[in-house]
Amino acid sequence: MPGSCSEPARSLSILIALTLLPVAALAEVRPLICPLAVEQERRAIEEHEIEIELAESERDAAVAIFKLVDQLRENDAVRPIVFLAAKHDRDVAELELKRQRLLLKRQEAELAQYQSVCAGDSDAKRSDLEQASKRYLQADCHSIGKELAIAEVDLAYYEEVRVSVLDLRANNVATQQDVIVAERDVEMARKRVARHKGRVAECADSDG
Repeated sequence: MPGSCSEPARSLSILIALTLLPVAALAEVRPLICPLAVEQERRAIEEHEIEIELAESERDAAVAIFKLVDQLRENDAVRPIVFLAAKHDRDVAELELKRQRLLLKRQEAELAQYQSVCAGDSDAKRSDLEQASKRYLQADCHSIGKELAIAEVDLAYYEEVRVSVLDLRANNVATQQDVIVAERDVEMARKRVARHKGRVAECADSDG
């Protein structure tokens, strides 16, 4: 929601605050904050594992539907746009499953960060924290890459739909309203691609 703080952002804010506290202050607040924070991260992981199961079901259904439509297409039993829609849904579902798995890795890395901070201050724990932070950033950036890939699949599909609608409009089958909707979908998809490209570039800059 606009103006709201996401759970990952809120969790990271707490984590950053913990890492910036003086050693004496951290020793005082650790027993109060750490058990709850670690438990929240564990619950988040469990919830995300359910999201992966849902994404797997979505992927399996999309693959099955695509295979069915592809067989019908070979017999000229479906329109090309139906085949394109099925292919789009399959490709998006496969990418979304990969994205969800990356988000789980990010969540696991966030839990590891909390565990390192809450375990005490030592060179070994600082090293663990650095490694967990690196895994978090890598998983986050890779998940953004999947978001870009999904946006690009959407754009390619909507461009195909627009071509089809314009052809139907030329033959007085589609309406002008259909054309406007098709143009809108392409424009919105282009904006999503541009936004995700910007986020991917930010990740590349941070890695550099």
